[in-house]
Amino acid sequence: MEETLTDLFRKNKGYVQTKDFGRNRQLFSRLKDMVASGKVEKIKPGLYKDIAYSQKEEWEEVAMIVPKGIFCLFSAWQIHELTTHISSVFHLAIPHKARIALPTYPPIKLYHWSERYLETGVETRNNFLLYDKEKSVCDAIRFRNKVGLDITSEVVKNYLRQKDRNLNKLIQYAQKLKVEKQLNNYLTVLV
Repeated sequence: MEETLTDLFRKNKGYVQTKDFGRNRQLFSRLKDMVASGKVEKIKPGLYKDIAYSQKEEWEEVAMIVPKGIFCLFSAWQIHELTTHISSVFHLAIPHKARIALPTYPPIKLYHWSERYLETGVETRNNFLLYDKEKSVCDAIRFRNKVGLDITSEVVKNYLRQKDRNLNKLIQYAQKLKVEKQLNNYLTVLV
């Protein structure tokens, strides 16, 4: 029975939905056992992820699903080690008027950003686009009311601890993205 569940995970790039099981109670039971043993993670009700599925492959796959998407917010913070929060969703910025049909999994959240926000601080890593550290910090400040002040503070603190930070670049981005005043408030409190 595990082979059948393993095949489903492989077929769906590391994810399964319980709605795909039909009335097969044995698959539900096996899935429950795999969650209990730590082999599978529950993403949300009805959606599960095999933790053995390669994370690098997953990031590259998401980049193929959203070809001009740029990993942002929680995804960029995770890559740059600016947060301890691991999101169960991939966060990508796309052009303001772009429309992309998304599959059910992997779970992806899109943000439609204007050109000024979209094009600032883009870098390439492992065959996908993401925002650099400085732009990611500015995004944390820009979205502080949506992501939470605790996450924003964590991102700024972790950025300030990193040896390869570039404060001049951070301030330039903050000016361009109109979050300079808020950034200064964080820097005054944290430095």
